[in-house]
Amino acid sequence: MHETQSCLRPSFGVNSDAPEILALAKEIASGAQDEREVAARLFRYTRDTFRYNPFAPFESIEDFLGTSLLKRGYGFCTQKAALLIALCRAAGIPARFRFADLVNHNLPGRLGQVLGTDRMIYHTYAEIFLDGRWLKATPSFEKALCEKMGWRLSDFDGTGHAILHATDLQGRPHIEYVVDRGSSSSLPLQKMLDTWLEEYGVETLERWKAAAGGSDL
Repeated sequence: MHETQSCLRPSFGVNSDAPEILALAKEIASGAQDEREVAARLFRYTRDTFRYNPFAPFESIEDFLGTSLLKRGYGFCTQKAALLIALCRAAGIPARFRFADLVNHNLPGRLGQVLGTDRMIYHTYAEIFLDGRWLKATPSFEKALCEKMGWRLSDFDGTGHAILHATDLQGRPHIEYVVDRGSSSSLPLQKMLDTWLEEYGVETLERWKAAAGGSDL
């Protein structure tokens, strides 16, 4: 019980008590039949309203807050997950971060040039507590992007997991999860930054910082 309670309150990286977050969660949840429908609505709103763009600022905790994504309009997996988690908590549904390393076998060219690898370290998604179990919910890739790139859309209906797909629409390899880094009620930003520095190197991080605020994929 303690774990789910901690995933209902604001935490580092999750400003679920912000007036904008509370009002938005209430608006999206209005008229829903149950928590499953609320969670599904919040997921689809986060997935499709905000463009996935890895070239977003990432050096301070403010860059990751849900309210910052509302203003900026785009972000990468961790930032979109942070908004979804904040909205869920604002709606009274426990939610937390989940982390993994993955290999993207269909990596867009510009991102590959910046990172110099197809391995994504500390990929982040949400876990939402519904009907007594934690369900994985990955709002990274919006519907429009998936249609443009030929990727399978990850959808969440509140009854099962929604992670990124192993193959694209043509059956080619796409996402391969390779390391599970566990879950947390708050965002371990310093640990993520330290791990990115160790795994990617200083030159790669400088390229990423320089690209932040740039164009999409």
